[in-house]
Amino acid sequence: MSLRNTIISLVCALMLGGCTSLSQQQVDTAMIDNLASVEIVTVAGRDGQIYSRNLRQAMFSSYAAEPRYRLSSSISIGSTEAFAVRGVSSDFKKMTMTVSFTLTDINTNEVAIKNTVTASATLGTVSSTYGIEQSKLQAKRRLATLLAERVRRRLQLYFLSIAQT
Repeated sequence: MSLRNTIISLVCALMLGGCTSLSQQQVDTAMIDNLASVEIVTVAGRDGQIYSRNLRQAMFSSYAAEPRYRLSSSISIGSTEAFAVRGVSSDFKKMTMTVSFTLTDINTNEVAIKNTVTASATLGTVSSTYGIEQSKLQAKRRLATLLAERVRRRLQLYFLSIAQT
């Protein structure tokens, strides 16, 4: 029984290992080239600046490559009064930031990806007005950074899918 399981798992591992014709190094090089070839359109506002800067850093924009794609994004922010637990109200707020992005092929002007990513943060209770404003600013900064990373990962998945074909 144990020998049979070992043989079956070995055969499965060999079959799964041979599913791709590309080496890891080829995929990594193609990924960096594709990510670096994305022209990022800067989003307006302070949140957009933070998002765009983090996205450029994550996508190897300092790597010299001819732009083949254009990434356009828009940011929307929503805030709600949060939580009431068993009749006791709270001053917690929930902030939601949404980034809608479109990746367009520059040569053909066709849309390659159109997607939306969302992240949320909960703001705690702060007694001063200054503290509340700082809490909001920090939440926006964290969410913009997180969403830039999520957009990069979505683009990575897209470029991996076209590298496999």
